[in-house]
Amino acid sequence: MNTRRSMGVAGPLVLYAKGFSEHLEEMGYAPDSVRWRLRQLRALSRWLHDHHLAAKDLDAACVDALVANRRAQGRTTLVAAANFSVLLAYLRTIGVTPPEASVKSGPIAEVLERYRGYLTSERGLVESSIAVNLLVVEHFCSDTLRRNVGLAELSTAEITAYVAAVAARSSAGWSKKTVSALASFLRFLHVTGVTAQSLAPALPKVAGHRHNVPCELDEHDFERLLGGCDRSRDVGLRDYAILMILWRLGLRRGEVAGLRVDDIDWRRGQITTRGKGNRHELLPVPIDVGEAIVSYLQDGHRRVPPGCRALFVQVRAPEGAMSPAGVGDVVARVSRRVGLPAMGAHRLRHAAATQLVRSGASWPEIAQVMRHRTAAVTVSYATVDSALTRELARPWPGAR
Repeated sequence: MNTRRSMGVAGPLVLYAKGFSEHLEEMGYAPDSVRWRLRQLRALSRWLHDHHLAAKDLDAACVDALVANRRAQGRTTLVAAANFSVLLAYLRTIGVTPPEASVKSGPIAEVLERYRGYLTSERGLVESSIAVNLLVVEHFCSDTLRRNVGLAELSTAEITAYVAAVAARSSAGWSKKTVSALASFLRFLHVTGVTAQSLAPALPKVAGHRHNVPCELDEHDFERLLGGCDRSRDVGLRDYAILMILWRLGLRRGEVAGLRVDDIDWRRGQITTRGKGNRHELLPVPIDVGEAIVSYLQDGHRRVPPGCRALFVQVRAPEGAMSPAGVGDVVARVSRRVGLPAMGAHRLRHAAATQLVRSGASWPEIAQVMRHRTAAVTVSYATVDSALTRELARPWPGAR
């Protein structure tokens, strides 16, 4: 006997099915995706009805309970809380369900808010860097709170022990980010008078050296990447333009994602970038880069949400500006498609610097193009191949 229940909408969410469907269509979801999201609404609505709950009672705990129940029944669909994230966000937006409870409360929330203001106004960090710092500091403050240690009572031993504990369970990359963010936070505590002296010098160094692996990506490989973009489709036009900007201008993925249509001055052939430290800089637009952007803007059929001025937008719902991770995914996806090792957007930035070295550019010139503050960073970027290194190196005295 078929025990599957009717797919008709029942329960307290029935009133919001039509509005949710229209919201999904406005966000650019395909008809099949809209039907799948409505199925999520029906399942959640029936669960609330069976448990005598109203829409205002819906929260993350309800979703977790529904998911656990479906798993216990051996179901294979709607068995992850993430399936309901779009629906929950919509219901919160229209005020049907209460806003998501913040994990930050009390003194931690106050400290984080003041620290955010410091990073924004005093340090000029971009939002992505601020988010990483706040995440690290939130974990650190929560740890001190559990141990009943006030920020004003911090000692070098406690800071060292915390970093050692993080490094023991984290990658070298995340450990270094933790140390960097904590150094900023400890300086903030000293500047604002919370601690009598800066404890940043007490932070231990994280083991792990930068490996300057020769960049093997050359013009031929880049041509292969470009060949992996089907420019008869909107997504291919977009990916082609993104690759051209990464290679020819050496931009970071976050800088590419942050580009807006208004940033391009077509008369002067310049483009404004927003780099690290919230710095705005003008770069020349090479002819081939300009042609790629024009083809994407004119020949494509981009669906752009009202008010969105982002240069590169997503081709799948929800529509809107691409994220830095989305730009990196473009490079990884195309590189796999053409048979090259999977790589990220930063690999193209390194390769752009290396190409400048091979063409005879000086270190100050390369640093200017890469927008580096120190030459040491430029040297680490512009790693060159072994053949070129042998040409530059002097023979060892007495060697044969």
